Amino acid sequence: MNHTPTVSILMPVYNGQDYLRPAIDSILAQTFSDFELLIVNDGSKDDSQKIVESYTDPRIVLINQKNQGVARSLNNGLEIAKGKYIRRHDADDISTLDSLKNQIEFLEAHKDYVMVCNQQAFMTSSGKIADGYRLPRNKYFGGKAYKDLSFDDFSANASSPVVHGTACYRRDDVMKLGKYRPEFIVSEDNDLWLRLLEKNKIAILNQCTYHMRIHGESATARYSHKIAHFRELLLVFSNDRRKTGTDPLMRGEEITPSPEEPKFVEEPKAPKGSRNRDDLRYMYNLVMDAKDYKLARKYASEVISDGWKLPSNWKMLVFPIIGNKFVNMGVGLKSAFRKK
Repeated sequence: MNHTPTVSILMPVYNGQDYLRPAIDSILAQTFSDFELLIVNDGSKDDSQKIVESYTDPRIVLINQKNQGVARSLNNGLEIAKGKYIRRHDADDISTLDSLKNQIEFLEAHKDYVMVCNQQAFMTSSGKIADGYRLPRNKYFGGKAYKDLSFDDFSANASSPVVHGTACYRRDDVMKLGKYRPEFIVSEDNDLWLRLLEKNKIAILNQCTYHMRIHGESATARYSHKIAHFRELLLVFSNDRRKTGTDPLMRGEEITPSPEEPKFVEEPKAPKGSRNRDDLRYMYNLVMDAKDYKLARKYASEVISDGWKLPSNWKMLVFPIIGNKFVNMGVGLKSAFRKK
C-alpha cells in the first residue's frame, strides 16, 4: 500500500479461526475507509493465516510471527503502522459501521485528547447482542455525550471503563511513551492508559459501537489472582511516576512477580440434584438478554441436571423469563404480606 492511511487498525490473532472472519468483515465495512488493517498472526496453529490470506482487499497487511503474546504483537504492529491514529480491535469481536468514523471525527475536533474509546455491549458466541450488558454501564456517562477518563476509574478490584478493543489513539504519543510494556503480563493496556493519562486527556464516547464476544470461560475468573496483582501494581507505578517522575521499570528495576495462584481445592460433591449452579447465573442472564435461546437451553439444562432440588436454581432460571417488573412486583407483595 503506497498510500499513507489515516488510521492503522491493529488486530492480533492467535488461533482465532472461529470468529476471525466476522471481525475482519466488520472492519472492511466501516464507513470511514482510509485505513490499513494490520493483522498480527501470533504463531497461530489453526487456519487463521489461511483465512486472512483469502481476502484480496489491499488494505489488509498480514504479519506472521512466532508466538510472542499480545503486548509484543501490538508493539510489532506499532512499528510497522503508517497511520496517524491507531485503532485496536480484537480478532473475535465486531464493530458497528460508524465506529471508526465517530472516533476519528472526535480526535480531529478535539486536539487536546490523545485517545478516545467507545462503550461496548457483550455478544454471545453465536453473535447475538446482549444490549443490556454493557461496559461501561449507561449510568457511567450521566447522560453526557462522552466522559473524561480519570485516575479514579482504575481499581485493583474491578476492570477499568476502557475496553481495549475500542481504543483509538495518536500513534506518536504512544511511541514516545515506549509503547506497551510486556512486563505487565496482564493489564498491559491499563498500564499504557495510565501513562497516557498522566499527561493527556482520554475520552469515552457514550456510543455503543463495539460488540465483545463472550465465551464460556472467563479469563478474568481463571486468572483473577494474577489480574488483581498487576492491577494493584500499575496503580502503585502510576502514583510513583506522579510523585517522582519515574517508576521501577523506568529505573531498570525488575517488576514484582505475581504470587502463585491459590491451589484449587475441589469441594465435596453435593448430593445428586442439590448442586448450586450460581456460577452460571451471569452467563445465563446474559444469553437470555441476547435472546440466544439455544445457549439458554444449554445452561438451563446444566442447572436443572445438577440442582433440580434447589429453589435458588429454579429462581435463577425463571426470573429472567418473567422479567424484573414482575419479580419486583412479587417481592413487593411478599413484603406487604409480611408486614401484616
